[in-house]
Amino acid sequence: MTIPVLMVVIYFLATIVISLVYARRQKELKTYFVAAGSMPIVMVAALLFGEIIAGAGTVGNAGTAFRIGLSSVWANWGMSIGCILFVIFVSKFFYTMGVVKGCMSVPEAYSHLFDERSRIVMMCNVAIVYFIFFSTQAPAAASIIAPLLGTNYLVTVWAFTAVFIAITIFGGIQGVAAMNILNTVVMFGGMIIVAVQSVSSLGGLTELQASVPPTFFSVAQPDFWTVFAQGAGTAIGFVASSNVATACFSANSLHTAKRGIVVAAVIVLPFALIPAVIGICASVALPGIPANMAMYLMANHLGPAFGGLISMAILAAIMDSAGILLIVTTTLTQDLFKPYIFPRASDKQQLLFSRLVAIPLAILGTWLGMNADSILSQLLGGLQIRSVVGIVLLVALAWPRVTKDAAFYSMLAGGVVAAFWHFAGNPLGIQPLWPGAGVCLLILIPMTLLSKEKISPGYQMYLDAQAQLSEMETGAPTLAQGEDE
Repeated sequence: MTIPVLMVVIYFLATIVISLVYARRQKELKTYFVAAGSMPIVMVAALLFGEIIAGAGTVGNAGTAFRIGLSSVWANWGMSIGCILFVIFVSKFFYTMGVVKGCMSVPEAYSHLFDERSRIVMMCNVAIVYFIFFSTQAPAAASIIAPLLGTNYLVTVWAFTAVFIAITIFGGIQGVAAMNILNTVVMFGGMIIVAVQSVSSLGGLTELQASVPPTFFSVAQPDFWTVFAQGAGTAIGFVASSNVATACFSANSLHTAKRGIVVAAVIVLPFALIPAVIGICASVALPGIPANMAMYLMANHLGPAFGGLISMAILAAIMDSAGILLIVTTTLTQDLFKPYIFPRASDKQQLLFSRLVAIPLAILGTWLGMNADSILSQLLGGLQIRSVVGIVLLVALAWPRVTKDAAFYSMLAGGVVAAFWHFAGNPLGIQPLWPGAGVCLLILIPMTLLSKEKISPGYQMYLDAQAQLSEMETGAPTLAQGEDE
């Protein structure tokens, strides 16, 4: 057994053991989905960092950098900026909904602020977007690990899919978070070593810059408006992100949630540059290789030990996508199965449904992902589709007058347009953010202005929930804003 293969096998077994250790604790619904609101800062940060990076932030990032340079970082930088927006503008809303209303999913929180129609729209948005995210993970893993192990590509793809299913079914959110702590250490350590050695092997940073087109070290490629749409769409979409909201629901306090999310956002910024640099180095050292193999082949070009390190780092990033599959199953359980299919379902029955539905979802997602041209483009498109619901939430929390009808029709129309634009291949070269956001605001603003109520019933509910949370934390009765004192 070669050194790289041995390193990967040891790491792979370690992640499985961690997941199985936490499997014994996943007997209650709230523990399985949101850790019963008990996670400390380190687990919140690790959970979020791993799900932000995943395969698209490593293999996809390096592959895009191989073609166009440092602009590949915007998927992750946009998420990082989005995390800060989440903390500033909406973290209190989701934390309050989790504690006071018992919410465990973003659509469930939307149903309280708006209505059941908005919940359904949000459920579809979350399911589609995260399904897109998940679909790329097993193919990305197999593209690296199959050549390393000398196994058949298709067999390796489905083997990874089976592992993702097992981690989702047995580990729950705590298992994923604990696994992500190990993954974060492995990703940083392995990729930094390979990036430094890659640059050094080409004569240093100055020589590398001289060997590629000047645009490779610009973060505004292929043009400013495309990059702006990708970054802004990703950031705005993150205010309604199930990744971040789940971290918020799972934290042991609002303070912990905010600090954990900020920590994840901060470490993502420098990390995103690392796979991009490796991808650029590969474009110089190995110009004829497939783009999505740039990271592994560059590392392996340096020597077997470096190939093993990068394989472990890539595997670490991709194994984090089990949390993405868990988000989809949580949403379908909390926002479809429980309210509409089986309203009287017990916690045990909901757990069973969540675990069973993970199997066909993972299989279908992997099958679709094997036909995706670009891992990163799928991620960016999905994030821009999600930005529509993020815009509505930001406006609704800043403008209490937003009505349930305005929210529903603007999310529905804007989301459909953005999704159509993405799946149609961005007609006219326009990113999905622009038509989606435009249609959304054209409906949201006029419908809200027509409302005669200064504070909508949904926003008043939120104020009441804030007052209740304050009372729970201090033990002293308080009045919500907007109530008569």
